[in-house]
Amino acid sequence: MQGDFEIVKRKAAARYRKWGIDRKLPSLPTQAIVPLDETDTVLLLTSRYPPGFQYEAYVAELAYANALAEAARGFAVTEDPSGVFDKTVIWFIPDKTFVFPRLWDYSRQVYQFALGMESQDNRPLCSADETLFWENKAHMHRRLAEIGAPTPRTEILTAEGWQSSRFDLEPALIKEEHSAGSGGIHHFQTAAEARRFVSEYPFRPTESLIMQEMVPGATKDLRLTMAGDRIVEAATYWRVKSPEVLAGPEWTTTATSYDSLVVHGDIPSEIGSLAAKWLQGLGIRTAGVDLMWTDDDVSKDPQILELSPYYQPNPPKPERYADWTYREYKGKRRNIPQGYRLEQFDAYQTIARDLLAQDLI
Repeated sequence: MQGDFEIVKRKAAARYRKWGIDRKLPSLPTQAIVPLDETDTVLLLTSRYPPGFQYEAYVAELAYANALAEAARGFAVTEDPSGVFDKTVIWFIPDKTFVFPRLWDYSRQVYQFALGMESQDNRPLCSADETLFWENKAHMHRRLAEIGAPTPRTEILTAEGWQSSRFDLEPALIKEEHSAGSGGIHHFQTAAEARRFVSEYPFRPTESLIMQEMVPGATKDLRLTMAGDRIVEAATYWRVKSPEVLAGPEWTTTATSYDSLVVHGDIPSEIGSLAAKWLQGLGIRTAGVDLMWTDDDVSKDPQILELSPYYQPNPPKPERYADWTYREYKGKRRNIPQGYRLEQFDAYQTIARDLLAQDLI
């Protein structure tokens, strides 16, 4: 009985969240929707998958749908990929409940889903190869090394081979293979502490850890959002550690959960052409790329910290909310003018337009 009540409560909450978004955003452009057999483009509505309404995917779906309609490109919509063959399929990972039950290597499960779509002769965005970069740091750094992309010195540690590492990075970060945001990141002031952590770490079968040097003197990073060879300025921003965090005794990432400032603009020249070259080498059409510079000096060479083909495009915070932290702005997104979801919709739509203009969808 209690389980039935929880299901009803989740469905009611999902309806309310969807209603809140529908009040603010353009609706699905039904005039552009055509039967499946009359188009080669399909929007797969993953936002409707259980256990509840997935608002992040929903906003992206609405934005891409409106961009397709704007480009006079008819498309079909479906929740069921089993009947989709030989189509361009636009789809989004709604959240980590996308696969259930969820294994430890959940990124592999998502990859297998994309691979399954390709086995039906579909062309998904993102593709199976692109999806492999999502929350899979070991694969990502191996591929970055293969194309010679600039990263902080990085070593991939396995249960069988970690003992051969020199452990000469001080300070150092150790990142768990499948993690996002600030999760799974461990900071060590000395190499001895890092070695001790790894020696005691309960490696799972096939698991790797990523040991990486710190970028000296860096107090901020740049989330560079790329669609093909274009910078998406509405979704490109600096995350700047607050004075309070810098003065504190504990190291933190630049995540907004630590009240880092989010600053849009001042994008370094030439970074777009560099990033376009990296993405082309990796075979990725769109990505959020996290970059740092030694001593925050953008005249020096950038260092790639991470990248992912699935990312959250954080839009500029309107001036009317200048007194809010960015975390507050994201948290108070409901029922406010120029709210986070409306601005995020605009950013997603810009990404979709750029991809369409370059024939990448």
